Amino acid sequence: MQRSMWMKLLLYGGLLSTIPVIVVGVFAYIQSTNQAEQRVENEKLQLMRQVQANIETVLTTVHHSLNNTIESPTMEAAIRTSLDGEDFLVYRDLRTELSKLQSFDTKVEETIVLNKDQNWLATNQGIRRLDSHVDYERYLTFFDLPYDTTWKLIANDSFTEPIIRRNCPYSLSLIKKLPARASEKFGLVFANIPMCTIQEMIGGDEVDDELMILDEHNRVIVHSDEQAVGKTLAELGFSEPVWTTEAAGQFTVDRDQEPFAITYSSSTFTGWKYVSVTPMDELMAETKSIGWFTFYVVLAIILLSALVVWLFSRKLYLPVQKLVAAVTQKENGVPTGKRRTEFQVIEDTLQELFSSKSMLEQELSIHAKQSMTLFLMRLYQGHFSEAERQERLKLYGLDSRMAKWHSYSLLVVHYEQTQKEEDQQEMDLLTFAMLNVAEDTIPDEYRLPAVWVDQLLVLFIGLETDSQEQGKSVIYQWSERLKSFMHHYLDADVSIGISAPFTDMAQTSTAYKEAKEALTHRLKFVDNVIINYESIQAKEKSSMFQYPEHLEEELLLALRLADEKQAYDLFNHLLAEVSEGAHHLGEVRVSFMRLLNRMLQLYQQSGLRHDQGVLLPEGTLYQECLTIPSQEQMKNWFVSRLIDPLLSAFKQVSESQFQHLSEKMIDYIHQHYHQAVTLEQCAADLHYNANYLSSVFKEGTAMTFSEYLAQYRLKKAKEWLAKTSEPVKTIAEKLGYNNSQNFIRSFKKMTGMTPGQYRQQKQLK
Repeated sequence: MQRSMWMKLLLYGGLLSTIPVIVVGVFAYIQSTNQAEQRVENEKLQLMRQVQANIETVLTTVHHSLNNTIESPTMEAAIRTSLDGEDFLVYRDLRTELSKLQSFDTKVEETIVLNKDQNWLATNQGIRRLDSHVDYERYLTFFDLPYDTTWKLIANDSFTEPIIRRNCPYSLSLIKKLPARASEKFGLVFANIPMCTIQEMIGGDEVDDELMILDEHNRVIVHSDEQAVGKTLAELGFSEPVWTTEAAGQFTVDRDQEPFAITYSSSTFTGWKYVSVTPMDELMAETKSIGWFTFYVVLAIILLSALVVWLFSRKLYLPVQKLVAAVTQKENGVPTGKRRTEFQVIEDTLQELFSSKSMLEQELSIHAKQSMTLFLMRLYQGHFSEAERQERLKLYGLDSRMAKWHSYSLLVVHYEQTQKEEDQQEMDLLTFAMLNVAEDTIPDEYRLPAVWVDQLLVLFIGLETDSQEQGKSVIYQWSERLKSFMHHYLDADVSIGISAPFTDMAQTSTAYKEAKEALTHRLKFVDNVIINYESIQAKEKSSMFQYPEHLEEELLLALRLADEKQAYDLFNHLLAEVSEGAHHLGEVRVSFMRLLNRMLQLYQQSGLRHDQGVLLPEGTLYQECLTIPSQEQMKNWFVSRLIDPLLSAFKQVSESQFQHLSEKMIDYIHQHYHQAVTLEQCAADLHYNANYLSSVFKEGTAMTFSEYLAQYRLKKAKEWLAKTSEPVKTIAEKLGYNNSQNFIRSFKKMTGMTPGQYRQQKQLK
């Protein structure tokens, strides 16, 4: 250690005292200016956000009020009537509803409703026929808007008849197409706000900045100067701005070689930008004053420091010398390997102490949290005895919280992941966010810390009430709120399993298994659900489930016929029958496995080739079907993996197959017409379903099987009657008739004459 500090204080004290002061001064200046600039920027941003909040409060109020109005029974009745004289009461009610929109809160000055089909237009001045209105063509152009709801800046001079009463060149209109719940729109409603009103909301005597609002195309829609409306910042003389992806921020631009600060805040509601333009001189004014103040303070401190060093260097060094001596004694004389001054020795010692303390606190915090998480995971899995459990609860300070609880329940939350695979980093962020949402939803005093166990978010909930019904109600309300918050804030759809209530901590692992078992029953439900274990047990029935075999057969026939609509309808019907009729989860899975097996049999028996677009790896399909957790995923899986490929393949071969089967059936009739042949016998001999062959034959020949058989037998009968002298009875037997009278009746019915009359007629010719 160098012991020259006293000499350095004497020789260079004045010089050394100035360096820290200068450094501190520069640092203080930088920090102060940064804070001042940041404060000014925050003030500007706060101003823009306040302006944005004021305006969007009005726009949101208008939007919601107009939604309520157009969905009201009054609007529904008015939009479907012609509003003639006898409809005065309807018009009066409509006018009353629309007048509620024109309030101080909404800033709406004029509300216009028009009906293209019924040919009327209603304003504050009354109702008129639309086709006779001076702005008829102008109003019809708004039906071309791409969306059913649109905020639009409208130049008032584009209308012959004013759309607002105030003398303002522009108005902001909320335009909605009517009817709201119909696909075909034939009406419009306009809620018009004068743009001057919006200008008054963003301006004021207390605001010196140039404030404006830009639309989604960065064109000015609100400005104190009406000439600036419709222009971009570049067209107003500013250099081309570079917008960032942040929702709010600040950057600089130039105008007439002078720098200006652009402060903006973007709106997610309308897509607009709320912009403040401030000269940089105004922003830097406070910075300059801070600079001069810092300079004078630093100069004064330097002069004072030099004087103090000169006068009291020896007195100052004496305590330093004693402190250094005390520190070096604690080091036990161990050499450090480098030369250090007295202050370096003290600094190193203090830094080492502070660093050790900080690291120790951080490690203890991390280890405590990890240890508690591991304890809860093992608690749910049933790895602790009663004594160990009580000891750990007391160690982590959870026993005092649980002492107030009289009953417990376990919630198990499962994230229903979509078909899109999420990378590991996104999944880690999502699981962390889901845990935070769960802990924010349920108060700390009613739960233990949430943990992830086997990809399930587990919540141990305790209640102070002794009433089981009240406890179940509270648990269900929290579950509904948690499910709603997960969807609203994280766009994550979840299902929740709830265990039966229990009062003994020894039943924790059993409750965990109950909650997981309840979660497996979501395969019986359409949407993401909340399932209570007790409700599942209560609904177990002893009656046998009847599998809808007739729907299965019709579905397979629709697939073979490539009838896409019928196939989808039958599959949805079968899915609903299984979900509603099956009482046990096993029955649901067996039903789906049976349907999968029948579809694979259809695929194998149909003779389809893999090059026809059907690639069904049967070995993995059974495994996939058994692991699908929810009904919606099961439905999508069947459609994408089986129904769509089979429909596509059968559609490709349907025409050629119909023709081929029709020819085979015709050939079968030609070979067996002399027998008592039937469609069922033909189907059995050709190894096809009789209903399917009936549809194929009808499609290929435009006749039924029996009609074609009768026509062919008639043809052969005519040929033998005309060219041979065989008796009618013999011909009847050759055609497969057991009774010649049946043949005679059939022949007469089809030709209008008996076989004998036909033979006589042919012989005369």
